[in-house]
Amino acid sequence: MARHIYTVPSNASFADALAQGILDQWGSNPLELSRVMVLLPTRRACRSLQHAFLRASEGKALMLPRLLPLGDLDPDELLISASDVSVGQGMELDLPPVLSSLRRQLLLSQLVLKWSATQAKLHGSEIIPEDQAVRLAGELGRFLDQVQTEGLNFSELSTLVPEDYAEHWQITLEFLEILTKIWPTVEEATGGIGPAERRRRLLEGQAEFWRNSPPEHPVIVAGSTGSIPAAAELIGVISNLSLGQVVLPGVDFQAVDEVWNDFLRDSSHPQHGLATLLSRLDIGRDEICLLYTSPSP
Repeated sequence: MARHIYTVPSNASFADALAQGILDQWGSNPLELSRVMVLLPTRRACRSLQHAFLRASEGKALMLPRLLPLGDLDPDELLISASDVSVGQGMELDLPPVLSSLRRQLLLSQLVLKWSATQAKLHGSEIIPEDQAVRLAGELGRFLDQVQTEGLNFSELSTLVPEDYAEHWQITLEFLEILTKIWPTVEEATGGIGPAERRRRLLEGQAEFWRNSPPEHPVIVAGSTGSIPAAAELIGVISNLSLGQVVLPGVDFQAVDEVWNDFLRDSSHPQHGLATLLSRLDIGRDEICLLYTSPSP
């Protein structure tokens, strides 16, 4: 089955090209257009596409596709809300509510202060100030989000540092026991889970559902490079749907294969995310069609 993979040139308006491309396919039938689901990276991208549809329709009344955000820069926001996840018969996606980042930081700061008090008794050190405990709790929360976003765990944490640094690393490991040993119990007592963990589970659940029960309406994922592994998995599922389309931002067709392969190894390069996603999905640049509109002024 041929996959429908597109890209918008970097010198063109992505939102305008996407809106026009969708209208070209389904704009003649308002009911069909309203059945289209478009997954975009952020809520801001959803608003930009709404404005692009207004420009394309020249202000005329229009039934818009369903626009949903895959991700958002605000860690308190979920990628896809529970009500937006298509859950069908025979599949249950009963997730705990999200534990807000603020509440999590306060709980973690209390654990940091308790850890500091224990260290003070054992080693005669000073108890860290409360404001520093709050900052450390914020760092712990961000580290936890990174681990949960990647779908990893802490089981190999103790093996990451060479023995030359074992003494210093041991102190760090003792501090990180706040996350590895204590936090799971505290989090369970709250009845919630972190935003990154809930986001990952929602994406994985949606991918699994569509893998087993393909939607009967068009699904377009646009503008995402799949930097979150669970999002990349969902993009891969959508790329294989009979009614699925993937629209990528600004794939470089000019780079020769050797240079393109270098992008895979250079995480700082702007094309690295796209190169990684295409490699993961086993999509060659020759399979990608151009979705073009006039360059932005």
